[in-house]
Amino acid sequence: MNEPKDTPIVTCPTVGYQTADVCVPVTVTPYATTGSPVTSCCGDPIIVAGRKTCDGTKNGSCIFTITQRVCVAVPVEFGATAVPGDTYVDCIGSSADECVDCNEADAV
Repeated sequence: MNEPKDTPIVTCPTVGYQTADVCVPVTVTPYATTGSPVTSCCGDPIIVAGRKTCDGTKNGSCIFTITQRVCVAVPVEFGATAVPGDTYVDCIGSSADECVDCNEADAV
């Protein structure tokens, strides 16, 4: 049987809905980075002849603390994928005749 090319394809679309509470733990880890330091000279250098013992701690560091309250906005996008499972069919019968009484099958 030759059907015209513009014969519409008939489907029976449906939509299923699933309500779900979606939860994702989000870990916020603060970090700090420093910009380039700016050095200012305080007064003139002191130059002494000979070797002088330096005061302070060898290879030491000076430490100070800065506290800043921050608010971190974390964009989170929830979504889902839908993967269909196996397809099952209950074969009722075969016939060369056109289907009749399809609406009765809706009552099942």
